Formats: sequence, structure tokens, C-alpha cells
Amino acid sequence: MNNIFFSKIVLITFFYLTVHINFAQPSQFSPAIKVNNVFISKYEVNERRKLLIALGTPKSEARKNAQEHLINETLQKLHSKTIGVTVLPSQLEEVFNSFISVRSLTKSSLNKSLRKFGSSLDELRKYLKANVLMRNIINNTFYSRMTLEDFDFSVFRPSASVSIPTQINISEIVIPFSVRGKENTIKLGERIIKDLLNGKKFEKLAKRFSKAASSKKGGLIGFITLDSLPDPLGEILIKLKSGENSNVIITTDNIMIFKVNSWKTSQKTQNPPNEITYAKLNDDHTKINSCKSISKEKIIGPIKEKKINKNIREALNQLRPSEKISFVDKNGKTSLLILCDRRFILSDSSIRILQGQMLEKRLQKLAEGLNLELKRTAEIIYLK
Repeated sequence: MNNIFFSKIVLITFFYLTVHINFAQPSQFSPAIKVNNVFISKYEVNERRKLLIALGTPKSEARKNAQEHLINETLQKLHSKTIGVTVLPSQLEEVFNSFISVRSLTKSSLNKSLRKFGSSLDELRKYLKANVLMRNIINNTFYSRMTLEDFDFSVFRPSASVSIPTQINISEIVIPFSVRGKENTIKLGERIIKDLLNGKKFEKLAKRFSKAASSKKGGLIGFITLDSLPDPLGEILIKLKSGENSNVIITTDNIMIFKVNSWKTSQKTQNPPNEITYAKLNDDHTKINSCKSISKEKIIGPIKEKKINKNIREALNQLRPSEKISFVDKNGKTSLLILCDRRFILSDSSIRILQGQMLEKRLQKLAEGLNLELKRTAEIIYLK
């Protein structure tokens, strides 16, 4: 009897502790943020976080971005009520179908992809609806204040020179401090730079001094993608033209000198037809640095890229405007090619797409300004 009574006491105590602990744990639906008189739950933040990760946001940034999105959306909903702006079902459906179409997906495949990250089509629709609402608010608030310049792109013709090539062909000289000591190695690097400025070949100096495995090839590394380089090095090399060298780069263990042999624009950028303007000169014009110093009769083009000799075209595709490269034709004759200009020839549909992209950027800037204004007068509290 006593044993039965004792067992009941133990079970009741265990049940009480379990229930007490469960009630003490914070619910996933408990408030996370208060925006004026509206609460955003932890569940909403977590659902948006999972969606953003599914859409490509790094995990380390997803929660903070999710909170920021939901705060902005809450303020936008409150503001939309005061000015009478809503989202029509047809607008949301159009944006949703466009989202699927540009990614070559079906609703089924999109849902499957989202579920891998614990997200759903419903959460995506909420996210897209918030974007449509903001677009409607901006149109309602600012449309009458926009100027013709915000919409008139009839003469829009972008130059390829503003794009950054994605691949770079480089060579290196690497000399460790362990051979001569830090001070003497740096002095040697400075001497090498002077030798390069005086016309000595990078390849010969690399074979003589570099301790990297590439020294056997004259320091040649070859083509690599720009974004595969460490940021500090990429920032140095992006400023160099084809044929130029970096200054001495000092690290903790060695010095490095790089040479940019050539640039290669991504194939995607090359897809639209191009008009090219260039000059082809005798190799003794080495002091010419740009097309501005060349007489007009020696400049070829603008001419459609496909009409240019294949070998010349491939050489020019390694250059950015104002850069030059030595060219050897099939008869062994050497000349100098200088790229003066490269422009895309855009179809009407391409122009309309770019018009939309540029207008979208304009609207985005207006949206950011409105968000800041809404936040300025809002009460935002992060809850524990």
C-alpha cells in the first residue's frame, strides 16, 4: 500500500515538474518585436529566415534580414491603410508567376526546393505580396513627382566598358623572406620593379628570382576567376590594365609581384551583338596609349564584331577600351591592336528589360527613403 502511494506521489511530482517546465519555456509564437501596436512573433521571424536562406541569403545574415524585412512590412501595412492602398489578387498572381517563369520552375518544383529549407509557397507569397504592396505605395506616393528622365530610355545604349571582366590572366613572382631576410627581400622586390619599368621581361625575372612553382613557366598562373582571389589582391589587380605589373606586395612571409597579362569578359556578357571600334598599327607605335592620339583614318569601325577577322576578334576580346595587345597574323607579321570602344547592340525587348531594371532601381531608392521616414516616427521594441 505504501509503495503504491509512494509511486503515485512520484508520478504526480514528475507530471507537475514536466508541465511546469513546459509552461516555463517560451513559445515559438511569443512576441519577438513590437512595432507601434503590432507584434511580430518569433515564429514569423523564423519562417522568414528560412525563406531568405532558401532564396540565397547567407545563414549568418538571415535572421537579422528577416527581422528588418518584417519591421518594414509592418510599417508599410500600417501606412497603406492610411492612404487606402491595397494589393489586388491579380497583381500578386502576376508577380508570383513571373518569379516562377524567370527561374524556369513549376509550382511543384519550387515548392520542393523551398521545403528543403523548411519554407513554403505560402511564405513566399507573403514575401512577394509585401513587395507588391511597397511598389503600389511608391506609385501612389511618388508617381506624380517623377520626371520624364525617370521613364525616358528611348536613347538608352549602354557601353560595355562599364562592365567588369570576370576572368584575369596573371603571372607572379614570389620571394620568401627566409632566403635573404625581410629587409633585403623587400629591396630586391623594389629593384625588380625598376627593372620591369626599364623594359626587362617579367618572365625572365620570375625564372631567376621567384620561388613559386610557377617560376618554371615564367611565373605564369593563367586565367582564374576574379572572385576567386582574396579581396585585397582583387582590389589591386582590378585597377591594372593588360600588360601592367603591381607594385611590391608585402605579406607576413614573403613579397609578391603580379603581372596582368590579359582580361577575359564572361561569355554571358558577350552574348549580345557588339559594335567594336579599334586600331591596328605597326609594332613600332609602342608609345601610343589610347585611340585619342591616333589619326581618324587609322581607326576601324564602329563595325559589328562578327564581321571582324576571327583572330583579331579573339585578341580584342581580351581587352578593355584603351588597352592594347601585340598581334601576330598568320604570315608572322606583328602589329599592335588597340581597343577604342565596344558597345552592345540591343534589341527593343532588351531595352525594355533594361528600362524596367533602371526604373526598379529608382523605385527602390524611393522605397528606402520612405522606410526611413516611417521608422523615424515609429516605436520599435525588440523583446526577449
